[in-house]
Amino acid sequence: DGRLDLFVADDSTPNYLYRNDGGGHFTDVSFTSGTGVSGDGGEMSGMGVAVCDYNHSGRFSIHITNFEDQNNSLYRNDGNMSFTDVSFASGIGKATVPYLGWGAGCVDLDNDGWADLFAVNGHVYPQVDNLPVGAKYRERKLVFLNQHDGTFRDVSGAAGAALAIPQASRGAAFGDLDNDGDIDVVVENLDDTPMILRNDGGNQKHWITVELVGSKSNRLAIGAKVKAIAGSLVQVDEVRSGGSYLSQNDLRIHFGLGNANKVDRLEIRWPSGRTEVLSDLAANHFYVVKESEGVVAPEKSRPLR
Repeated sequence: DGRLDLFVADDSTPNYLYRNDGGGHFTDVSFTSGTGVSGDGGEMSGMGVAVCDYNHSGRFSIHITNFEDQNNSLYRNDGNMSFTDVSFASGIGKATVPYLGWGAGCVDLDNDGWADLFAVNGHVYPQVDNLPVGAKYRERKLVFLNQHDGTFRDVSGAAGAALAIPQASRGAAFGDLDNDGDIDVVVENLDDTPMILRNDGGNQKHWITVELVGSKSNRLAIGAKVKAIAGSLVQVDEVRSGGSYLSQNDLRIHFGLGNANKVDRLEIRWPSGRTEVLSDLAANHFYVVKESEGVVAPEKSRPLR
């Protein structure tokens, strides 16, 4: 409806979802929406949150990392503020139970046009290493590839040796750090150096990245919603402030295009309410779109003096 809603993942208490009714008024729809508790009615211990349209429904679903001995959650958005817990049906439930998750991502890592799931992990108690419970203070990262049918495949063991390095990870930020056309990951580790995970295979398929600059809207275009149509592939995303846990993702919108060599139609709904449409954008390019002006040349950076 063009109004930003609020979701809060809580620790050992129900989650909260507030529907934006406009005029500065919100309604608590946590339980009527199905996001307050798990599918079996249990209160979870949410840590990190990511949202995306993982199933090409045109609606944003919710991915949550949870505490050890709880699975990570995936709430599928069925429309009209109704969600279904598909954590186990989607294939991510069982694999995530042993881990204590923090930073969460819902991004297209292989540029096939379908959002994948990423989670960083690490326990809160160092002394857990001395207990006979199987849990460890430092844990590996997890990656789940979208199978295009509502399910995900755990590829953590095949996604690179760096993901297996045990760390007490907390934050995870996502963006194309080296501007090579695929999404990289920056992991923040507790009392340790950060880890930069460079994506070395994602750009084998086509992609497009769009930076939005507001004029009547806020300059960063926070809240702008974008739809990309490339043949039969239809994707939606929005510009978000913050995300994951202790992190800020790249504000540019990135769409994997699979084998499509162009975006036939790009629809932008700005926070101001204005809608712009761009056509026939060649793949494998970065575009800067300024509100009311269309595609413009990127501003050149200047060294600080």
